This record gives sequence, structure tokens and C-alpha cells, in this order.
Amino acid sequence: MSSPNNLECQPITTISLQDISNHVIKFIHASDIHLGSHQYENTLRSDDYINAFEEILAKAIDHSVNFVLLGGDVFNSLEMLPGKLTNVIEILNNFKKATSGEIPIIAIEGNHDIRRFSRGVRFSHRDQSWLKLCANLGLIVLLDADLQAPTNLIFKPYDFEKCEGGKIQIKNVVIYGTRYLGEAPVSTLSQIRKAIKKEKGKFNILMQHFGIEGQMANVPGIQLELISPLHHRVDYLALGHFHKQFILEDWIYNPGSSESVCSMDFFLKRGIFLVEVKGREAFSKEVQIIKLKNRNYIWRTLKIRYKFRSKESFYAYLVEHLKIYFKSQDIKNDQSRDNFSFLILKLEGINPFKNKNVNQKEIQKVLIEEFPIIGAKVYQKFKSRVNTIVNYF
Repeated sequence: MSSPNNLECQPITTISLQDISNHVIKFIHASDIHLGSHQYENTLRSDDYINAFEEILAKAIDHSVNFVLLGGDVFNSLEMLPGKLTNVIEILNNFKKATSGEIPIIAIEGNHDIRRFSRGVRFSHRDQSWLKLCANLGLIVLLDADLQAPTNLIFKPYDFEKCEGGKIQIKNVVIYGTRYLGEAPVSTLSQIRKAIKKEKGKFNILMQHFGIEGQMANVPGIQLELISPLHHRVDYLALGHFHKQFILEDWIYNPGSSESVCSMDFFLKRGIFLVEVKGREAFSKEVQIIKLKNRNYIWRTLKIRYKFRSKESFYAYLVEHLKIYFKSQDIKNDQSRDNFSFLILKLEGINPFKNKNVNQKEIQKVLIEEFPIIGAKVYQKFKSRVNTIVNYF
């Protein structure tokens, strides 16, 4: 496939300043979709991220929104299987056709979109990303500011011929955006604030990819008080980066990841925002939280107290233990495979075998054959203590 930089830019339908007599605009705000993720090397899990993306775009059509915001980490990395990338481009093409190009997808690059390391290779040019490819194909609007330019030129209007720019206006909403600027882009916030124009009758959205301190335990972010000055010129701060959903002070919005990217994400509140803005000079907004149809996780912990004479007896013990749980939850094998869960199994206590570790692949095969799951991840947290009692199960 040709480099995005060598592709001829194909502009999407030009967005005109529509009649604002109805004074209403609707949009979807999503982030951290991580297309191309191959969690646990499971093919069905990789499809889940694409399915979540399709659901987001379907919601956009169902709710007749004016545009869709993607707050970064749309792709998981620069590594992408050709078939998956082709699938994503096909989805975007279909969305453009279904909407006649009237619902633009507006995105910024997150840290995963522009990671400079892939399979040990450092990418020397920052402008390589799959989002740029999608923009050059005329499928999305990719915003980025020129922070080296004078203040009045930092956010240039989006140029559909060159497929570049830092802002775009749709009806009476002005959307500004920059790529990922690092974990703590505090030094740029003042510069960004000065470059944003606050005009009467305009609703300003700023798209950024960073976290806010305190929203996720033990995860660094920017202090809220350092962001507050932006509120004088920004009506809606559309964030991405943290996979946990949060809303702060009724102007800072982070939808969370659209699908769990790691096992712990399953416990986080996540989804997308459907936003409706009303007004001509004084604005009001209504934000609806939409939860997507994500893959379910089953978490089980089993404490091993004894050694087993054979791996077959140990596997049988695991199956019997899990059968009791699946029966108690009324989880049956006759359901659609699309609805199967992913199993996270934590083994504690002592190692069930005398001189070897548990073979994870063998356990996965046994469990997938026995239960309605698409895959299993087994964590071994065994102590070194030896138990002399032998289990003859």
C-alpha cells in the first residue's frame, strides 16, 4: 500500500455554514477505539474493536447527528493486519455513502495512532499514521494545529484539498483540535487558549488527547486547575486517552474506551456521548451516555491447595469448578457464539505440578471446548510453598 504522503487527496463533501434557524446541533463523541488491537492474540477479540466502531457509526446515523468526534487512539498502533485495515476503510466508505458525506468524522491523533516504535523499529517521521491515510482518502477530517506558527495561524481552517488544518466550522459550532502532545502538555495549553477565538453566537469545541489527574488511580494526568483557563474560550473539551469515562464541571468530557483494551478496562465505566447543543447566542447542552454492546468478561479465581498426579486430573478439576459457576449463572452452550464471553482465570495457591508450570495453551483449549467462551487468559499466582498432601481427583 502506498504511503499516505504519496496519495492524492480526495476531498469529502464541503461543509457549508448551514442555516442556523433551528439553533440545534447534535454530535457523537467517542475515543480510544484501538482498531487493530489483537488482545490475547485472539482473532475474535480483534473483531470486537471493529464491531464497536461500526456500532458508533450506526448510532450516528440512528440519531441523525451533524458530526462524529474521535478523540484519538482510533488505531491501536502502526502495526495493522492488511485485512483489518481494508475492513476499516470499507466501513468508512460505507458510512460516507450511507450518509451522502453529510456526517463528517472529525478526528485527532492519539499516542497510539502516532507511536514511533513498531516491532523494534523507530519511525523517524511523525506524519505516518493510519488516520492520515483515512484523511487522504477523504474519509475523515483530521485536525492538527501548527504550534510553531504565530498565534493567529495556529488553528488554520481545514483545507479539503490539502487534507490539513486545525479547525472546522459546522453550523454555529467551531471545532479545534491538535494531535497528542505528550503526557503533560501544560506548556502548550496557554498557547492553545490564546489561539482559540471566542465569538458571540459560536459554540467552541476543543479536541485533546490527555488525561486529568485523579480520574484514574496511579495514572498520571494534568491537574484540573491548569486546564481551567481554557474554559473561558472552550464550551466543550472533548478528551480521549483515559479509558475510564468521566465528566468534569459540565464542560470537560471523556467517553472512555469503546471496548476494553486490557482486562482491567472491563471494570471501568465506558461508552460514548450523544450531545445536543441548543441556542444561538446563549447555549444549552444535553449529554446522553450510551453504553456500547461490548464483549463480556468472566473473572474467576481458583485457589489450588494440593498437588495433582497428572495434568488430566488437574484439568478435570478446573472444568468441574467452572461448570458449577456457569450453571449458577445460567450460562449455556446453546447461545450464539457472538455472545460468548472471554474468561479470565486466576490460579492461586501452590503450583499443581511438581516440576513444571501450567501449560496455558492446553488449558485454553480444554476450556474453550467445554464452555461458551471465545478464549481464556490464565494468570498463575502460585506460592513457592510445597504442600505434601496429594490430590487424587
